[in-house]
Amino acid sequence: LWKIYKPTKVICSNRDPKKRKIIFDLLPKNFPRLITIGRLDYMSEGLILLTNNGDYARKLELPNTNILRVYRVCVKGEINDQFIHKVNDGISINGIQYRKIKVKIEKKIDSHYWLIFKLREGKNREIRNICKFFKLSLIKLIRLQFGSIKLAKEKPGQIQEILNIPP
Repeated sequence: LWKIYKPTKVICSNRDPKKRKIIFDLLPKNFPRLITIGRLDYMSEGLILLTNNGDYARKLELPNTNILRVYRVCVKGEINDQFIHKVNDGISINGIQYRKIKVKIEKKIDSHYWLIFKLREGKNREIRNICKFFKLSLIKLIRLQFGSIKLAKEKPGQIQEILNIPP
């Protein structure tokens, strides 16, 4: 099991028809064949886990595993109590039901808010869809944590082996 800090403008895929950089381009040439556990979209950055065990990857990706994912998100727009309560209570957007998410304001700088999202479901583009629904411009999205594994002081593109593999 390895963790990597995925930079923005990198695809979490084995290949890209548009010839953009893929996450596996960041790995040293002597690495074993790996697969990602989950994904981050092209413009998102942060923690991605890699493994050479497909069963383990599938187990961690399943929604019923209820694994905590923590994101730090910068948005431009107005955040109010209604936004916080609606997101924290669970929300339906375009027929997709998003379970309860813990969102809180980390800090405000001018018209930008830094938010912490804690979720356990991880549906495709979940945070981006929620921000769009509330007419917030998403400026930056960084995954900080997946289960018990966290980013520490890694820089974009840096990879590190996880020696104590969580169950």
